Amino acid sequence: MSAIRSIIAAAVISAAFAAPAFAREVYTIRLAAPVAQQTRIIALNTIWDCEGDTCLARADHGANVRSCRQFVRQADGLRIASYGTASQQLNADEIARCNGETYQASNGQAGQ
Repeated sequence: MSAIRSIIAAAVISAAFAAPAFAREVYTIRLAAPVAQQTRIIALNTIWDCEGDTCLARADHGANVRSCRQFVRQADGLRIASYGTASQQLNADEIARCNGETYQASNGQAGQ
């Protein structure tokens, strides 16, 4: 009987440590303009479900300019208003870079 308890205890402990590895945060993209119909976009091995001005996904990458730009490329140039999770959002400069806008590093003004 104690062998079975040991196996069950080991399984429970393993599951407790493995659960965070499988958890993925919900990412939200707010679009600058709503999509006309419900749309599914795949970018960086992530499936985004878009409806209106919101796209949602469970991604396993960080909220960064690279992942945002990849979404824009796959979405035929949709403009992004915000990108990230509840705990990590791109700032205004990062959103501008995501949308392909260029900014001068010295003063943040629109560049060429």
